[in-house]
Amino acid sequence: MTTVLTHEPISTDLPDIRPTLAGAVSTTARLGLAAGAAVAGAGAATLAAPTAATALTAAVVGAGLVTSLAANWSTCGMSVAGVVAAPKQPGRKGASTPVRRLGWHALGSVTTGAVTGAALGALGSVTAANLSPLWLLFGWAVFALAYGLHEIGVVSMPAPMRRQQLPRHLRRTMSPWKVSLLFGAIIGPGFLIFIRSSAYYLLVLGVLAVGSPALGAAMFTVVSLGRCMPSVAAIAHTRRGGSMPAFLSVMCLVDRRVQAVTGAALVGLAAFAAISLI
Repeated sequence: MTTVLTHEPISTDLPDIRPTLAGAVSTTARLGLAAGAAVAGAGAATLAAPTAATALTAAVVGAGLVTSLAANWSTCGMSVAGVVAAPKQPGRKGASTPVRRLGWHALGSVTTGAVTGAALGALGSVTAANLSPLWLLFGWAVFALAYGLHEIGVVSMPAPMRRQQLPRHLRRTMSPWKVSLLFGAIIGPGFLIFIRSSAYYLLVLGVLAVGSPALGAAMFTVVSLGRCMPSVAAIAHTRRGGSMPAFLSVMCLVDRRVQAVTGAALVGLAAFAAISLI
């Protein structure tokens, strides 16, 4: 079935269509999630009793997995999904399909993401080489707790970022597969556009602290692949006969719920790191 938009393209952002965090997830639910995650994280550290270096590596892996889930459901993620999942317009040349565009997008994202992760790991191997793993783990735990509470709306933390969206005009001037590839390349590093989730900061800090180019490349690759999830979901949705407007509406609700889970996960990782110090 061909997906047809029932409205003209929206020329401006409409942030009000995304519900507030408090409106999507109650305070009780958010605090309950965080408390449960903290208990789970502390319990895992108690049972595993890892060294500081091992705990730091595990925390980075956890931050990478959380980022791969949390950084997707933003305006940029939906913009990519709209390009990738859109049906081929009549009269346009080429054999572009949603699945092929998804492949191009993943290629662009993984390429720049892996290079960025490796570069951060290499930088960390120099800057953090003479620092104690205990102090690095302690510092990471403090930031993880602070930004976890930030995500669930308990405290407010700085969120430095380049506040830029993906360049929309390219969708009108370039072939869809080229737009998919370029959007992936822009998204891959994570800092060239809006940073949707605080988990990204913990991933960057962790990769720098561990100082491993291989781990950095691996984790940023995982994040790049994870950021393809909205496009995969959009393709599946439209193939079942759903419309893109309906899909985008659902994703606006999902975004806030994922934010609450992300905050709880960061609190859990902070508890894991803190108990590993004992």
